[in-house]
Amino acid sequence: MSTATGVQSVAAVPEAQSSVAVVALGTIAHELRQPLSAIESIAYYLSLVLPRDGGSAREQAGRLQQLVEQANWILTSALQLADAAPLAPQLMDLGVLVTQVTGGDSAIRLDLAGGLPMVRLDPGRGRALLENLLLLFRQVASDLHPVRVSTAKSDGGVVLAFATAVPGYRSEGSLGPGCGLSLESARRVVALHGGGFSIHVDAVSGVGVEVVLP
Repeated sequence: MSTATGVQSVAAVPEAQSSVAVVALGTIAHELRQPLSAIESIAYYLSLVLPRDGGSAREQAGRLQQLVEQANWILTSALQLADAAPLAPQLMDLGVLVTQVTGGDSAIRLDLAGGLPMVRLDPGRGRALLENLLLLFRQVASDLHPVRVSTAKSDGGVVLAFATAVPGYRSEGSLGPGCGLSLESARRVVALHGGGFSIHVDAVSGVGVEVVLP
């Protein structure tokens, strides 16, 4: 074996291992989502048949639905983090994408600036980024402290911000299960697009994430 061939063989090993890991992760996610879907169906059925004054039973059914949503979100974040497919960026209107993803949810407060320049985003990863951060903030927000999503223009590009004034969180690690993986996934997507990512966690003022897309 020549030296050049040896170098190529050694260099190919990590790439092959990474490919196997991605396939394995996708298979695990697929297998786990089947029982999760069944549990979600059961929880939904219980929400229909239990009386509105069902007390703890209805509360537990609602909690079951939340846990299924959280598990699916964690699996999706892991798949996004491992995704090695090349980007296919297109010029997109960030305000339109935000409106589509939030879907008129009354629990989300939108403050979208007009006249913003288009941003170059891979459509699939761009939508996944917004859905990911929206689910993260739904995990940490409350009825008294809703999620605020805003856009603005800065010298570095277009700013997308998520925030909730819910108190009590002191660090990224205190945000709860799945949030660390979600943030790493979001950071990777933003970095792939050449953008900036920052997070603010304060026990008094709440939690905020700011993304700058060039």
